[in-house]
Amino acid sequence: MKFTRKLLFLFFLCSISASLFAQQSKIDSLMRLISSAADTQQVNIYNQLANQYLNLSDQKKATVYIAKAKELATKLDFDKGIGFAILMEGKAKDNRSSFDSAIICYRQSIPYFDRANDIANKAAGYQGLGNAYWAKGLSDKALNNYMIALNLREQTSDSFAIACSEMGLGNVYSDLHKFKLSIKYDQLAMDIMQHLGEKKYVSWILNNIGAAYMENGDTAIATDYYMKSIVIKEELKDIYGLSTSYSNMGNIYLRQKEYQKALDYYNLSLKYRMQTNENNDREFSDSYNEIGSVYLEMKNYPEAEKQLKHSIELGEKIHSYEQLKNPYLSMSKLNSEQGDYKNAFEYYKKYHAAMDSLLNQESNKLVNEMSAKFESEKQEQQITAQQSEINNRKRSQNFLLILVALAVVLTFAMFRNYRIKQKANEQLEEKNELIAVQKHIVEEKNKDITDSIHYAKRIQQAILPSMEMQKKVLPQSFVLYKPKDIVSGDFFWMEQWGKETIVAAIDCTGHGVPGAFMSFVAYSLLNEAVIEHGITQPGIVLNEMRKSLNRMLRQKNDETALKDGMDIAVCSFDLENNTLQYAGAYNPLWLLRNGKLTEYKADKQPVGAFMDSEEIVPFTNNKISLQKGDVIYIFTDGYADQFGGNKGKKFKYKPLQELLLSICDQPMEEQHKILDQSIEEWKGNLEQVDDILVIGIRV
Repeated sequence: MKFTRKLLFLFFLCSISASLFAQQSKIDSLMRLISSAADTQQVNIYNQLANQYLNLSDQKKATVYIAKAKELATKLDFDKGIGFAILMEGKAKDNRSSFDSAIICYRQSIPYFDRANDIANKAAGYQGLGNAYWAKGLSDKALNNYMIALNLREQTSDSFAIACSEMGLGNVYSDLHKFKLSIKYDQLAMDIMQHLGEKKYVSWILNNIGAAYMENGDTAIATDYYMKSIVIKEELKDIYGLSTSYSNMGNIYLRQKEYQKALDYYNLSLKYRMQTNENNDREFSDSYNEIGSVYLEMKNYPEAEKQLKHSIELGEKIHSYEQLKNPYLSMSKLNSEQGDYKNAFEYYKKYHAAMDSLLNQESNKLVNEMSAKFESEKQEQQITAQQSEINNRKRSQNFLLILVALAVVLTFAMFRNYRIKQKANEQLEEKNELIAVQKHIVEEKNKDITDSIHYAKRIQQAILPSMEMQKKVLPQSFVLYKPKDIVSGDFFWMEQWGKETIVAAIDCTGHGVPGAFMSFVAYSLLNEAVIEHGITQPGIVLNEMRKSLNRMLRQKNDETALKDGMDIAVCSFDLENNTLQYAGAYNPLWLLRNGKLTEYKADKQPVGAFMDSEEIVPFTNNKISLQKGDVIYIFTDGYADQFGGNKGKKFKYKPLQELLLSICDQPMEEQHKILDQSIEEWKGNLEQVDDILVIGIRV
């Protein structure tokens, strides 16, 4: 035996939220507070009293206060109080080794803590589930619930509770023969408990680490940890703790085949367990199995059978396959050594059934074969009974010899298959653990990246002109802005400078994160040209932006140069004199007047993306006279380049012109709505291929 149920019970105690127990710990003090307490506080006191009585093993009084807490909390719709009362019910079931009922209670408590946003007690619910599943020998479910509890507790920074979950994980990993992981979590827990000065828990963790080393075959190291644990337990007069340590010392001597010393320690352990006055069937089952196993090794069959049957009786009472598998196997061995092969086989089948429940029925086929062969040999024995007495005895002897040989061979084969599968499961679990860790790392990195991108989006939205500013400087206008990704390479810019209003539609290299970086650069260059230098002529603005960008990105005429840049349309409105200046880098301007569309072409060169010096020419500064009712559109290429329609082709510029001609007389807000609906209907289920930006301005 490595660990005991009591240790897990201690874990559960430390998992209860400290806020409910820190101020009042004695029952008489709590009783004095009931009459003056407010409604929800009264629920808390009832729950505290229930917990105190459970600690005193007074199930009857605990049940009374659990019922009172649940009734009042339900009346008040107090989720935290209801959840805690159910949690106490689970603890009460746990104390009686009713693990299935305890599991139901722990599960029912968790949604109430969810609604109350009570992370600490939600973690206690999962810890309780881990405890109950571990007690039932269901290590995989125990591991999952302990992991959830640990993750929740790390959010609360409750170091004591974190250590308790780590202790639970140490237990489960030891059961799974993952001794390095077991020792790792136990050591983490012990560091915390030592720092907190919790000697009792330190003594238990020392015991657990010793058990892990013992199971791993390091007997000397195990003995050292056990003795350190015993020293602390003797100092604390921890009767129950000493019973566990003595049991573990018995394990060591049993492994070393010093049977009398092992028996002495096991009997001492049982004696101390009985002194605790706790009716813990799991632990008593452990003790009787340990003592019976030693008597079996000493060939004291009557006493071995008595102890093992007592262990089986308790294991069946608590429905624990973990408790039953070892005494079943020992009884099979006992009957085999006494020549009672029928009962030996029956107990082996029970052992096998228990292992199936714990190990996914890996040896069912072999058991069926063994049963069939047994029945076959039995029929042969009935036939030979008709022969003479001498021949019958000879055949019976032969039959028994064959059966023993067959049982030995099949038992070896089953054990070998079990070990092979166990090894395969361990390898698979290691791979799954590695995959889970890698998945967690990737998810965390993706989350960090996504969070960073969302933060970049907030920055980008902050530099865009507000709707208030847009309506102030250009009352009759709209901006259709549809980024492809979280952040965009397209953006729009507006600024009032004297009597002129400057508007720009910018398409930076790429989209998403690369485009967003360039958009910040473009925003800075526009501010520098217009606000710092006072330049309002679009052509000169573009010339200055190109110079600054080439200098900023160190663009030069070689293969290593950065080719990043931007396509842009810049307009400068003087509405007092009804004039407009425009310059464009690849992005044109469309003027709609009296049902006709006039296109002012952009220069076929970008801002940035270095070209040979002889190819660089100043940007053209167009001057346009405006009339009342004129509508001006500037845009990037995202709208026209969007794939869609019945044939999955691009929207293109000609249909965009026709669409604008058909809606130019509509109010600007209606135009925005129509343009948005049209491109969405065109796109259908296809992916948006680029950032989309269209700006419309009515004079």
